[in-house]
Amino acid sequence: MAPKYVIGAALPLLFLAATAPVAQVRQGAESAAGAIAPHKGEGTVNKVDAKAGTFNMTHGPIPSLNWPPMTMDFQVKDKSALKGIEAGQKVEISIVQEGEGKFVVTEIKSLK
Repeated sequence: MAPKYVIGAALPLLFLAATAPVAQVRQGAESAAGAIAPHKGEGTVNKVDAKAGTFNMTHGPIPSLNWPPMTMDFQVKDKSALKGIEAGQKVEISIVQEGEGKFVVTEIKSLK
């Protein structure tokens, strides 16, 4: 006897996948692929607060985030990343997103 097929049985699954929020789809892609590559930016450090684990910098455009040039404060993932970083220094930073609207610097490299 030939197996019976139910046409449309997969439609609810396809509908759920098609209507899942982009963040959930992206989160699944991040999990499957490991970590998403960090965003890169360059600029000049204006102020460092090693105790708070923050720094202020004026950076150029960061196309992967669709950010124009601006001056802003950044939080570092690990305070030790700020060791040797001083106001007036030109740096390259690596940024990752850790939640909605929360961006953290994972690496700071001095540019000479």
